[in-house]
Amino acid sequence: MNVDKIIEYHGCEIRPVVSATGKGRYAAVAIVTDRADETRTLGVDGEFANPQEARDEALELAVAWIQQRSVVSDRYVRRTWLPVSNCRPDAR
Repeated sequence: MNVDKIIEYHGCEIRPVVSATGKGRYAAVAIVTDRADETRTLGVDGEFANPQEARDEALELAVAWIQQRSVVSDRYVRRTWLPVSNCRPDAR
């Protein structure tokens, strides 16, 4: 498992985490912490050819979640409905 550096976006911290699947492929999640220190883990539904591609998808997913976009990219993400976070633009 490789935890990448923390990226700040709209008041949230995003930590992409990439893991080898054992089949020569890679999986990823993004750990998002908002201003209130609430943490969510968002998993990318897919396997990737290299760690950079997996990391990029995890970052894209986290940014989309923060922006409340419904579609991230060609790869669809399993959705778990979560309460509105303090880092989302419309949060109160």
